[in-house]
Amino acid sequence: MNKFLCTAAIFVTTSLAQAEDFYIGANVSPSTNGHIKFTDNGVTTQRDAGGKATPAGLFAGYVLSPGWALEGGYRGGSGATSFDLAPGYQLKARDSAAYLAARGSWQLDDDWSLFAKAGVAQGRMALDISGKDAPAGTTTRKTGAYLSAGVSYLIGKDVAVQLELEHTDKLKHEGLTSTMDRYALGLRFGF
Repeated sequence: MNKFLCTAAIFVTTSLAQAEDFYIGANVSPSTNGHIKFTDNGVTTQRDAGGKATPAGLFAGYVLSPGWALEGGYRGGSGATSFDLAPGYQLKARDSAAYLAARGSWQLDDDWSLFAKAGVAQGRMALDISGKDAPAGTTTRKTGAYLSAGVSYLIGKDVAVQLELEHTDKLKHEGLTSTMDRYALGLRFGF
């Protein structure tokens, strides 16, 4: 599925790169802290994340009018967030989300603007436990609301740096909850 999405993104990007009012971008977020609580023989233990994934994203959009655009994107982590469980066992969690949203922009002056996005996203959480006789991995998906708000600063004719807060629905699986909200710092390139 990821190979298909990457191939489709490259095809769309190269096909529309010459189109006026088309933009692409990338962003990165700080590694997320996490913890897990589990109960074994009546004793509840909390473990903090050992290895942390660094979330990154790609997005592309088409400007419909001076204040409105249609945007789609994908975000995921480079690697997995890992938690050491009982001796010899480790849980690895990988989160990702794809979205399609309407983007509204409000110019504050020639360089600064505010923006907000609203749409739909599908989140995915893949869980894997390693160790002797560990259960098989599982994947949870959820489709829900996607919301974002941010500020953008134009640093060149068609290049802007932007900071945004993104929100998608939480992913849950058998007592585990993954919060998909994040801050992202990115670059947007217009054509």
